[in-house]
Amino acid sequence: MARPRRFRRISQEPQIRCFKPEREDSDDFEPIEILIDEFEAIRLRDYLDIQQKRSAEIMGVSQPTFHRILSSARKKIANALINGNTLIIIGKDSETKYECNECGFEWQHPRKEYKKCPDCKSTNIHIIKDEKYSDSEELLLQRRSYGGTGLGVGAPIICKCPNCGYESPKTQGVPCSNNKCPECETPLCGAE
Repeated sequence: MARPRRFRRISQEPQIRCFKPEREDSDDFEPIEILIDEFEAIRLRDYLDIQQKRSAEIMGVSQPTFHRILSSARKKIANALINGNTLIIIGKDSETKYECNECGFEWQHPRKEYKKCPDCKSTNIHIIKDEKYSDSEELLLQRRSYGGTGLGVGAPIICKCPNCGYESPKTQGVPCSNNKCPECETPLCGAE
């Protein structure tokens, strides 16, 4: 039996799910299906221009796995553009995600329901609650989608206390030093 896919974080559902060429016989050609994780890889790497290593971390996969997902998506898109096939994005980010309480293995499957872990065969599994990005990761993605350049450059994305380490999301247009730490009253500093 093939091992199911590990959990892959998807932060944004596509707004448009189908792209169809302007040709009358386009229904005669087999549509090309792009999986939701392929869409996310294209969005992170090509649209938001986030480096491959960081994109893999955001999706929760290894860098080689991310590269395979990205290559598959690019090949499908190229095929559709060259041959005039319809592109359909399938899947959703709310697929059931599982975790094994025995071995810690995490996985998901778009259509199958599991009663035991495919890794260690334990029946001691549970469904993982939908996981979203931390506040700082979400701010980083928003900044990059509006033309920011990334880590170490531009405005900070969080305000951090240099004394005790307290963190809070950065409010756009308000310097971090204008806010004081609620725990030790030290002015906050900008941080990535």
